[in-house]
Amino acid sequence: MQDLSYSQAEVLGRHFKLIVLEHHYEYAEQVTEMILNQQGGHCSISENKTKTGEIIICEWRNNPLVAADGTVLGGVSIVMDITDRKRIEAERQHAKDSLQKERECLRAILDNLTDGIVACDENGHLMLFNHVAREFHGVAEATLPPNQWTEHFDLYLADGVTPMPTHEIPLFRAFQGEQVHEFEMVIAPKQGKTRALLASGRAFFDAAGNKAGAVVAMHDISDRKQAEAALRKAMQESDYQSRLLRTILDSTQDWIFAKDKEFRYILASRSYAEALNQSIDSLLGKDDLELGFSITQVFGNPDVGIRGFRNDDQAALAGEVIRNPYDPATVSDGSTRIFDTSKVPLYDSDGNIFAMLGSSRDITDRHNTEAALRNSEAALKEKASELEETLQTLRLTQAQVIQAEKMSSLGQLVAGIAHEINNPVNFIYGNLSPIREYAADLLHLLELYQTQSPQPDSEIQAFTEAIDLRFLKQDLPKLIDSMKMGTERIREIVLSLRNFSRLDEAEVKEVDLHTGIDSTLVILGNRLKPTPDRPAIQVVKQYGNLPLVECYAGQLNQVFMNILSNAIEAIEEKIQKQAEATAVNGKGAHCAVLTAQTAPGTITIRTQLVESNQVQICIADNGLGMSAEVQQRLFDPFFTTKPVGQGTGMGLSISYQIVAERHGGSLTCHSEPGQGTEFTIQIPVEL
Repeated sequence: MQDLSYSQAEVLGRHFKLIVLEHHYEYAEQVTEMILNQQGGHCSISENKTKTGEIIICEWRNNPLVAADGTVLGGVSIVMDITDRKRIEAERQHAKDSLQKERECLRAILDNLTDGIVACDENGHLMLFNHVAREFHGVAEATLPPNQWTEHFDLYLADGVTPMPTHEIPLFRAFQGEQVHEFEMVIAPKQGKTRALLASGRAFFDAAGNKAGAVVAMHDISDRKQAEAALRKAMQESDYQSRLLRTILDSTQDWIFAKDKEFRYILASRSYAEALNQSIDSLLGKDDLELGFSITQVFGNPDVGIRGFRNDDQAALAGEVIRNPYDPATVSDGSTRIFDTSKVPLYDSDGNIFAMLGSSRDITDRHNTEAALRNSEAALKEKASELEETLQTLRLTQAQVIQAEKMSSLGQLVAGIAHEINNPVNFIYGNLSPIREYAADLLHLLELYQTQSPQPDSEIQAFTEAIDLRFLKQDLPKLIDSMKMGTERIREIVLSLRNFSRLDEAEVKEVDLHTGIDSTLVILGNRLKPTPDRPAIQVVKQYGNLPLVECYAGQLNQVFMNILSNAIEAIEEKIQKQAEATAVNGKGAHCAVLTAQTAPGTITIRTQLVESNQVQICIADNGLGMSAEVQQRLFDPFFTTKPVGQGTGMGLSISYQIVAERHGGSLTCHSEPGQGTEFTIQIPVEL
């Protein structure tokens, strides 16, 4: 038990739990039972604890102790400390797993590159072909590369026809120690398309400095070579056309340029090169990133510039025709010019896009002229807008003056009629009481005559029966009472007319608003009564306790009249549409009237004092309601939803001005289609 730091004396007679971890108890008992119940041995590995508490890994070789008669007397175990061995195995496994992950990561990176990568080991055997390289060589995904990379020599072509000598192949050159940089070659696999490749590579070495192999990266430049070849071919086909094209390019002040699919310049006019502070030769074969200094010079912000025109280039190379009529740029003299730029795709004889052609025309002068014209037009529009606003104000003022004059004339007319009616009505009303007394006296006298002469002559009896004296005696007092009630009603109406016109209160005075509302309702009383097409419109008054209010009473009465008239019209329109809908459904006109009778219109008037110095009047109806679009224009002058000839569109506009401007209050509206409308008037108690 030396491995466990126990002496023989310390373990003899002790239970195996002394050296076994608690979670191994059950397993140790099972092993012990197996040893005692069988002849064969048993090998196990477990964690054990030493006398000092250290955990070690032990290998147990267990065998039963058998007597001569075959009886199992016990068990014998040989224990070996294998902790170090297990640790080394774990470290090796961890290193193996880490290496595998690194290889998988490298493989993922290589397979997602756009360049082809090939590599060989120190013996020249292929050890790496990424996805793009396999595609270049026509090797399927599941096909392993051959052991000898020299088997692929026939794929490489020196001039597109003749196979390349072995010593010129980039991988061979890199394997021999040469650093290959942007070497152009052509590859023609048996399965796959012929490509022009740009290869770079070198050898790599291990930690001891020994050559471990070589690696080469290959970039597909087929499109660029195709564009260059197509351009060269086009230039070679006609030297005259070439000279003519160059003369045109050198003579035009327009910017003209062409780029291949890698955004490298293959054509440029002299004016374009000079704007970039470049020569034509220095532009050709380079892309915009390689000319970064000129991007900053020409486009100001290189990030915005390169991103903007690079997107246009990509679109043109994808087959789109790009037109940018406003393309600002800073030219070589530092001034900012405006260009009209177009970009179109260029097609080869097979109909494939191999490049894009761009042209930019300087339209700065035209742009400045148009800008000046636009500014002038904007100034004229602003002036016209001011004139329109002035005209609108004049029209509104004219309408207000006409309305005010109309209301003044109406007020004078109403006041005059009220005065003229009031005199004879007062005369009649004043004589009704004496007439009643005289009639009572005459009837009493007649009764006295009947008492003194109970048997009048035949002529008197005949006349008595003809005039139905008994009915006359009963009906005459009732008739006089009815006349008195009528004259009292006329006096109330006259008083309401006088209150509504308020000719004697044209200036600001303290008035009872409830009186003005009631007077308005009296004037509208005939419109509230039932008609053959609808029931009576109910008016619900929920008056609060209001103080006297300083206001222009006649003008506020006009506001009440406008809002209440609109409420009545909204209710009538709703009832009419309900009746029409019912009739359309085939129930007939009689059923439509019944429907209207079961859904009477209601106008609710609420008044209250808010914030101790503000009076609020709410007038709500259950009429047709209004849409949000109508509500937005409700108080605009001359706006009306009524048919032509039935409304001026000034009622609510003037009402708003009376409340907001004349009284410093507010007039708001809340409505929903089919749910009715509520107008809220709020004015201060004191102006």
